[in-house]
Amino acid sequence: MSFTAGTWTSGPGGDQAARTARLMVYGLLATILMVLDYRGGYVSEIRSRTAVVVEPMLLAVEAPFALGRRLGEELRSRHELQDRIALLEQQLRGLEAELIMLEEFESENAELRRLLEASRRVEVAYRAAELMSIDLNPYSHRVLINRGRRDGLEEGQPVIDAEGVIGQVDQVARNSAHVILISDPDHALPVRVRRTDLRTVAYGTGQINSLRLTDLPMNVDLEPGDVLITSGLGGLFPPGLPVAEVREVTRRSGEPFARADARPLGRLDRARHVLVVAAQAADDELAAEQPLDDDGTEPVAEQAEGEP
Repeated sequence: MSFTAGTWTSGPGGDQAARTARLMVYGLLATILMVLDYRGGYVSEIRSRTAVVVEPMLLAVEAPFALGRRLGEELRSRHELQDRIALLEQQLRGLEAELIMLEEFESENAELRRLLEASRRVEVAYRAAELMSIDLNPYSHRVLINRGRRDGLEEGQPVIDAEGVIGQVDQVARNSAHVILISDPDHALPVRVRRTDLRTVAYGTGQINSLRLTDLPMNVDLEPGDVLITSGLGGLFPPGLPVAEVREVTRRSGEPFARADARPLGRLDRARHVLVVAAQAADDELAAEQPLDDDGTEPVAEQAEGEP
């Protein structure tokens, strides 16, 4: 049996040999290229040159996407700025409205001060004093302090400690003064309820830790815990000094008035150092109230006969 050459080469064995030959050629070519690249660096040079050619195309493809992202960020920033501007404009309108109201309140306050003749500025001076003795009479709450007329003390001046009002100067000597405490049965102090502005009078009870409020209306708005401060009526006590705290409000059926009990805030039985309050109008305003002579100068006090 005989086979021709064409039949041998076209069979399965011939295809396998051709593929093997091509693989060997490719392997040899790859080896030669790796050796050449190792010695001469040709592949790196080709890669760099290819990157130079390809980079503009990559940038051209990326440019629309980068532009879209930038435009989106700018639009978001613009919307945020517009919202912020709208919020600030709203706040500005609110502040302008409040400013208009404050100007109106200031005008009303000035008008009320003119009506009440309360425009005079008051300067308050404090003179420190120390207790010298305590009156042993259980029905008379008075103390003696080591400041007197030579220190500028006058009758009626308020006496306070670090917590509140404790009394007022009753009698003044040259180097000492008697102070009547607000708990004395003979003492009465005009006060005002800080919460409601109710004005009333706090009377001493003869007990060191108690004051009484009498003749109150039955429907009075007064509650335990309300703070009593000086009302300024009478001109002796400056307004706003803390006096006492309400402990109990009594409304008994059949009686025409309600009553209240208050605890003094000042340490009437424990204070050793006190302050005497002297209030007087400012010197510049007092000088402004003095009349002037025809030539615009201040008047000179007339000299008594026999004085140079």
